[in-house]
Amino acid sequence: LGPGVLTHGGVIFNPGGLVGVWAEENSRPSIFDALRRREVFGTSGTRLSVRFFGGWNLPADLCDDPQMLETAYAQGAPMGGALASQPAGAAAPTFVVAALRDPGTAVRPGTPLQRLQVIKGWLENGEAHQQVYDVAGDPNNGASVDELTCETRGSGNDALCAVWTDPAFNPSQPAFYYVRAVENPTCRWSTYVCNAPSTEPRPDACNAPAVPKTIQERAWSSPIWYEGQ
Repeated sequence: LGPGVLTHGGVIFNPGGLVGVWAEENSRPSIFDALRRREVFGTSGTRLSVRFFGGWNLPADLCDDPQMLETAYAQGAPMGGALASQPAGAAAPTFVVAALRDPGTAVRPGTPLQRLQVIKGWLENGEAHQQVYDVAGDPNNGASVDELTCETRGSGNDALCAVWTDPAFNPSQPAFYYVRAVENPTCRWSTYVCNAPSTEPRPDACNAPAVPKTIQERAWSSPIWYEGQ
């Protein structure tokens, strides 16, 4: 990319994202089966990966279980699915969310993860509501980026995992839950272009207040649905 792409309209848009599909094997039938059951996630362009399961009796120590995926599939529903009917004695659904950072390359390593969030949505009195819960990592980990050199600073995580129970569950209220995995801050693509050496004058967009210098790349899962009682 060169300075010529930084037109007023072009700089506002981000490059295309990516879609991840959790299929049993890399074959067309298996991939289409995963798409039909909506066991997929999207990213803003980074290559991190996310797993998300919901159930009524998922173990609290599931993140430490070497057989985590086997247990989660056996006892819960994966992203894109629906929770089973609430069993007797179960107070609220429990979710396990896990993410791995983008490994990157030797030339350009991937960015560490900052935090995992569960987003809950529901309808109440005909109005849509949303609540965001930080469930792993630290939104105040001090990570930052030098806007002039795009050098990143601060701590982060190669992997994050959490088992979380909805603290405001209402069994009579339909709801959905999905996961967002957020990386540490990095330079936005336009900042790399604006910082690159050039004999041409810097485009006006490089100094536009409306264009952010940094970004936090992310991934988001398909939701898990609760139909209510």
